Amino acid sequence: MGVTLPVPESPQSKPARPSRQARKQLRRVELANTSIRPAMRPGTAGGSLFWVLVILALLWSVVGINALVDHRLLRFGIKPREIDGLYGVVLSPFLHVNAQHLAANSVPLAVFGWLILLSGTRQFLAVTISVIVLAGFIDWGLGPAHSDIVGASGVIFGWFGYVLARAWFSRNIRWIAAAVGAGAVFSGLFAGLLPSSADSDVFWGGHLTGFVVGVLTAAVLHRRRVA
Repeated sequence: MGVTLPVPESPQSKPARPSRQARKQLRRVELANTSIRPAMRPGTAGGSLFWVLVILALLWSVVGINALVDHRLLRFGIKPREIDGLYGVVLSPFLHVNAQHLAANSVPLAVFGWLILLSGTRQFLAVTISVIVLAGFIDWGLGPAHSDIVGASGVIFGWFGYVLARAWFSRNIRWIAAAVGAGAVFSGLFAGLLPSSADSDVFWGGHLTGFVVGVLTAAVLHRRRVA
């Protein structure tokens, strides 16, 4: 009678244990895939909100520091037609007279900043830098003499113009809805585009320039392609 003997299993090599370097690389990939950084990028609702809060935190920090140094930072505002006032072209949007001044600007800054960041970093930087530089030079060249012009109002009007014009040039339903909502809620801003001498530190020319620059930037960035 035949006997069936068990066939010994051929020795198979066990799966090789990943090297230490390979394990580290795997962990890096896993961390990258679970990172919160993608969610913090402009272009998403959460990422845009994050960067708006960062901007507001920076502005409120400057207000706090300015109060601690007895408002001496205001000397870095725009001094129309004075050479040492040219620094203010870049610095004035980050300076505010006091907490009440920034509080009045915070809501439109947050809303418009968030809406523009939804378009992406490139669009946000393009409109913001253009408005700061061009509106700032108008303030410096045509603003009231012997004044220090500070505040982010020029940027606000530039962002406002961009949000409205983006809807027109892109014909995107989402941007149209955003523009209609922004125009309804902040309709009072249109009065800031008109000449006013009620406050020597508020120059309507910078507002109008910022608004026009915002519109032109939207025309460049969102012009429709002709088939």
